[in-house]
Amino acid sequence: MHAAVMALGLVVAQAGATEALKARDVEIRKALPPADHVLTAAEKAKLENLLTRAVDMPAMAKDALGKRWEKTSETEQKKYVKAFSERFKKASEGEIDFYRNTEISYGSETPSGDDVQVPTTLTLKGEPTPVVYTVRKEGTGYKIVDLSVDGVSTVENYRSSFGKVFDKDGISGLTATLQKEPAKPVGKD
Repeated sequence: MHAAVMALGLVVAQAGATEALKARDVEIRKALPPADHVLTAAEKAKLENLLTRAVDMPAMAKDALGKRWEKTSETEQKKYVKAFSERFKKASEGEIDFYRNTEISYGSETPSGDDVQVPTTLTLKGEPTPVVYTVRKEGTGYKIVDLSVDGVSTVENYRSSFGKVFDKDGISGLTATLQKEPAKPVGKD
């Protein structure tokens, strides 16, 4: 789906995962400029950071490699996580209008091991889309480690597409691909 969808996490203290997501949503919506405002590079960077700072990039990048992660050196892992994070952040740039135009409703959160599942429904132009956020407590807040859009996990989607490149070209080939390919909205890889 869209990178903006990932931005509903929170890294500050909250009573629970759902409350953290709600508070984050309010913060993002307050920061959005009017629809007719042309963003400067600095404003884009600020919003990009706001939209993605609650995503646990290292955890998502590692999970996207699955068992392949263990086949890579620490140096390769760092380069890959950096490329993954930069691409993910770049994908969030064009999602401001999407975020501005969605309505979000929250279901009851469910613990799942170390994680918490938070079901939501995002409605855009009258079309509801079920999105389940997987968040993990980190320190005094929560970070997004995955989300499922219409039942499809973003991490599993990445794992499938990244695995093909990894198996053919190794981690250096995957990292190079992430660095050169144009960023696509999250969930559309």
